[in-house]
Amino acid sequence: MHFVGSIKWLESRPFGRREYDALARDVLAVPGAGRDTPLVAVSRSGVVGSLPLAAHWGPEDLLRAWQ
Repeated sequence: MHFVGSIKWLESRPFGRREYDALARDVLAVPGAGRDTPLVAVSRSGVVGSLPLAAHWGPEDLLRAWQ
């Protein structure tokens, strides 16, 4: 498994600790994933800087991917 991620398209707040904790807890429900599977996030309003994510992407990143 390459990674497990979460998409939060919230307008008023970034991907934060609450969203990260839910992702870290739920990763084991994904077939083939384990505690060592990298976690990633896609967020409209950014990501809280102290979260231990392997990667994160925002709207600009998604637009570049489609071009």
